[in-house]
Amino acid sequence: MLDKNFDVKISVVDDVCLVEFSGYLSHGLTEKALPLVEQKISEGYKDFVFDMATATILESPAVACILTLTEKIVDDQDGNLVFSSLSDMHVKILEMVGVFLYASSCNDKETAILECKA
Repeated sequence: MLDKNFDVKISVVDDVCLVEFSGYLSHGLTEKALPLVEQKISEGYKDFVFDMATATILESPAVACILTLTEKIVDDQDGNLVFSSLSDMHVKILEMVGVFLYASSCNDKETAILECKA
């Protein structure tokens, strides 16, 4: 059976908020990730990288949360969002829900941070 635990960590690298998702992303992600991102937005940050290097599964509630966060950053704040380290399955899921109409993606978080600042 898969470990259904997840974590969300946020840090700032070169004025870009790096949000690192790990584990089995499912129920509860909104309650954990939304306040972290909203806090950084309230501090004036507009550039975000969502790193998925250690995220294993994206369940529907997590996808809805990611879409909400995307809209808050890009639409509501006129910010930039770049995803990094997506698996092929993550790309397909996020394409299906239209995330890449708002955001782009890179192979790794270092490149994503540079693209977010460009």
